[in-house]
Amino acid sequence: MVLGEVVGKVWADRILTPLQGRRLVLIRVRPDGPDLVAVDPLNVGVGTTVLVVTDEAAAAVAGEPTVDAAVVALVADAGAAEAADTAPITA
Repeated sequence: MVLGEVVGKVWADRILTPLQGRRLVLIRVRPDGPDLVAVDPLNVGVGTTVLVVTDEAAAAVAGEPTVDAAVVALVADAGAAEAADTAPITA
């Protein structure tokens, strides 16, 4: 799974029949990962932080073996989770 931000929609001139009618979004992977295109069954908006699964997990979510990335969750606050991971432990 990867954490990323939706930076736009992707419009295909031609698309495989099993992917017709599916929304595609461009994801910028955090912190400095590559951009990727994902199937978006949740209808997320640009600027939204999302959790994306890849490979077999994405194919299972989409029900289509040609899918290799899919949005599976909207993330409310990734900063709080990152801060908790780096916070010092006190006894």
